[in-house]
Amino acid sequence: MVSFLFLDFDGVLHPQYDGEPTPKEVCFCHLPRFEAVMRRHPGVQIVISSTWRQQFGMLQLRAFFSADIAHRIMGITPTYPADGPPRMHIREWEILEWLQQHHASNRPWVALDDSQGDFRDYRHRVVFCQPWEGLSEHRAVQLNNALQGATL
Repeated sequence: MVSFLFLDFDGVLHPQYDGEPTPKEVCFCHLPRFEAVMRRHPGVQIVISSTWRQQFGMLQLRAFFSADIAHRIMGITPTYPADGPPRMHIREWEILEWLQQHHASNRPWVALDDSQGDFRDYRHRVVFCQPWEGLSEHRAVQLNNALQGATL
């Protein structure tokens, strides 16, 4: 059984707009679909891996979600140090660092993200959304299957 879901926002919970701000009427448009999948998997804890974690505190991040889902958000991933060596696969590094910091490196996890370039060795644990689309019904089915422990 999957223990943790690492969640991105832009390109997942709403479409990505090529560096432009997401219009308010579109922001979090896929949240009901995401929450419906998560309700089928009440034992899965959520960790925010989105860059939104750099702008908002935990209370603000949780406020975007329904109460039953918000209480399952247990943290945010660390941010790759700005003065660190240039590297690719930053999101994967941040997730692995969070797992290590929480003594959970051996626990099963899944990520929901739109940035394929941010993962290398653990791509098999990621449900990738199309950035211009976000969490489509098809990707929601993939997420559900991944959380059940099925192969991605």
